[in-house]
Amino acid sequence: MFAAPPIEIDEPTIEEPKSAAEVTLGDGRVMSLAGMSCDELQALQWEQEQICAQEIMKHPKGSRERSLAIRQAYDMICTILSAQSADAEQPLVMGLDPRYVRLVLNLLRQQRESGLPHPSLFEIGYGCGALLAEVHEHGYPGGGIEVSEIMRAQAIELLGKRHAGALLLGDLRSVDLDSLVSRPTLIYWNDVLEHIPPDEIGEYIGHIYRLLAPGGMLVTITPNWILRPSDVTGDFCPPRTQARGLHLKEYRLAEVTRLLRQAGFRRVATPLLATHQQLIVCGSGGRALKQGIEPWLDHLPVRAARLLCRGLAMSATIARK
Repeated sequence: MFAAPPIEIDEPTIEEPKSAAEVTLGDGRVMSLAGMSCDELQALQWEQEQICAQEIMKHPKGSRERSLAIRQAYDMICTILSAQSADAEQPLVMGLDPRYVRLVLNLLRQQRESGLPHPSLFEIGYGCGALLAEVHEHGYPGGGIEVSEIMRAQAIELLGKRHAGALLLGDLRSVDLDSLVSRPTLIYWNDVLEHIPPDEIGEYIGHIYRLLAPGGMLVTITPNWILRPSDVTGDFCPPRTQARGLHLKEYRLAEVTRLLRQAGFRRVATPLLATHQQLIVCGSGGRALKQGIEPWLDHLPVRAARLLCRGLAMSATIARK
């Protein structure tokens, strides 16, 4: 899919932790994670996510300082999350629901059956590369971009060095059409939208639109506002608290739809329903109706509101170029 080597962030070299059991904190101190309990690691994550969120947002939009703060934040948090894992030797898999894998594979298959030339996936925030591995196993080319060097290293280990050229590192907005052999027909991002500074989100979605092949689709998975807080804040604060960690903004379905429309997407749908096994896709999925009832869900008890939000798949959109 790609003609160029991975795109590197044009930033000063960051001193990496001396071992997998160490992290560089937001204030520059190196801290050992060895011997820390899960509760202690979670408390450290909560503390550091709040610090990192403030650090990211204090720097101007598009600045070199903000890019560096983002890169440092996610390398640190991914290291802390890995330390919380029951098996630290295994890749860190975040937010990869089997239903999302099936959705992506079904959409790629539909594109192939409809005659769309060379269906391919581009994943924004590919993490350890688990979804790309599934896509490759089913015979589709795929690549993507990741902001964390630690996660890119895990993805190369999982997928093999022959795929390293398709595993880009850096800011999505630095990917240009000249670096692509062909435009992706499907772009996917899961739990990424809410991590992007709100003053830059329009640029990101607009750039995605330009990268997509004509007739291509963008699948966005982002926790609906009704489920707030969906980051580490939820482990320390009550439901319906505004996220204070690295979820810089959690969106309503209506807000996501508006952003996608503003970028030029001609059709925005949701899955109709979400069962335990799959996301059922049918037409627009009743997106307009869901947006209509969305404000009322906050008046329901928390448990009922969350069950409806999840069952109606209000955290997922499928936008067509």
